[in-house]
Amino acid sequence: MTEHPANRAFKPVSGTARVLDFVRGQHGGVLAWAAFLMIPVIGFVGIGVDTARGYMVRARLSQSLDAAALAAGRHTANMQKAEDTAKMVFKANFPAGYMDAQLNGPTITFNGDNDTVTAAATVVLPTYFMHVLGQETMTVSASTEVARKTVYMDVVVSIDVSGSMDDYIGGVKKVDAASTAARTLVDSLFGTSDQKDLLKMGLVTWNSNARILDINQAYIRAQTTSKSVPTYMDPTTNSNRTSLWFAKDSPIPFFTRPPNGWKGCAEARFLNDGNDTNDADLLVSMGKVGGKDWVGWKWADTNLQCPSQGIQRLTNIRDQMISAVQGVKDPSGNTDLAVGLVWGWALLGINGSPFSGDGTTPPAEGEGQLIRAIVLMTDGANTQDSADAYKGALSASKLDDRTKTVAQRIKDAGIVIYGIQFGYKSGPQETLMKQIASGPGAPYYQYAPDAASLQTAFQEIGNHLSRLRLSK
Repeated sequence: MTEHPANRAFKPVSGTARVLDFVRGQHGGVLAWAAFLMIPVIGFVGIGVDTARGYMVRARLSQSLDAAALAAGRHTANMQKAEDTAKMVFKANFPAGYMDAQLNGPTITFNGDNDTVTAAATVVLPTYFMHVLGQETMTVSASTEVARKTVYMDVVVSIDVSGSMDDYIGGVKKVDAASTAARTLVDSLFGTSDQKDLLKMGLVTWNSNARILDINQAYIRAQTTSKSVPTYMDPTTNSNRTSLWFAKDSPIPFFTRPPNGWKGCAEARFLNDGNDTNDADLLVSMGKVGGKDWVGWKWADTNLQCPSQGIQRLTNIRDQMISAVQGVKDPSGNTDLAVGLVWGWALLGINGSPFSGDGTTPPAEGEGQLIRAIVLMTDGANTQDSADAYKGALSASKLDDRTKTVAQRIKDAGIVIYGIQFGYKSGPQETLMKQIASGPGAPYYQYAPDAASLQTAFQEIGNHLSRLRLSK
């Protein structure tokens, strides 16, 4: 019997069946809504992915700019070299096409007044997901600034002008190579500034002696002055004296008045009596040593070797220092490394030195650091001669011993010694120079076999002395 249609309309249906009927009836609509909602979901996920890529690229970009600016900061005396070096360093750290980035830069700019280097760059990144929302690319920029610090720095260049410096090496006269290389150091420390408030440099040239008159200063006996002092006994003559003598504009005290024709050099404060404890040749201060009144020096007579160039006292004026190093000339005589160290030490103007007051006053605690340094360059080993500062009383090995002693005293005083061995290499000399220097390797000790490497050695010292910091 066939069921009446009216009866079917009132047949009970379970809840599960009703849901299934609904889903079957709405299937097409659900898929449409799902597709619609996927667009913003993908967009939001893509924002996170692309933003993370942007942060990664910016971090790499900033690090690369830091390295580039630091590299440029070491060559601020040569703008083109600084820019070329910076771009080379940047490229090594941020290779072309990194994460598909399109690079604009870097640009390297210099501020001579503030002695700073700024590096900046921009990259454009294609988006992987955000283009769904209509953003095809994203731009990332970064910049950094390096400030060059030559704060509270006193540096003396001490150059050997013994006879062998008149020889040629690779077609260049050694003394000319030394002059050019020393100019590199001046340029490195002064940068483009004509004057530095917190940097001073000086120069002493020497062979077996050092001419301690000011550079380009002729000795005129009539211009000497005397100073009355308490009675002392002159160690060189065992005579009582009550005065000290000074050449014009020189702070070096002499026991007696130098004669006409004096070349401008001083003997070592040394007594050939077999008792080293009463000598003051390895000190720059004046006073009693071993019971002897070393309150001054004995002028060297005309038979002793003496360079033709005087000393350049500490100066913060670039042109004065450039003129001094360009004037390095007239090699002659033998080599006494101790003399180069002692007078380099004296020129730093520390308390007790005859040049006291020339040097920078150490800053108060927390106000900075004072760096004092001697750059000693020689092309030979210690030699002795009757015309040297010791009048031939010491053998070469004894001179080596005294050289090591004075070097250690200088380092104990907190002074940095850079030693450059130029064009002459032997095992004993290398050992001695490494012992003189503040360290046995670069930049403290360096061997320069030719003029080009000598210039590189001075440049490396300049880089080491230059204190660089990221200021932004």
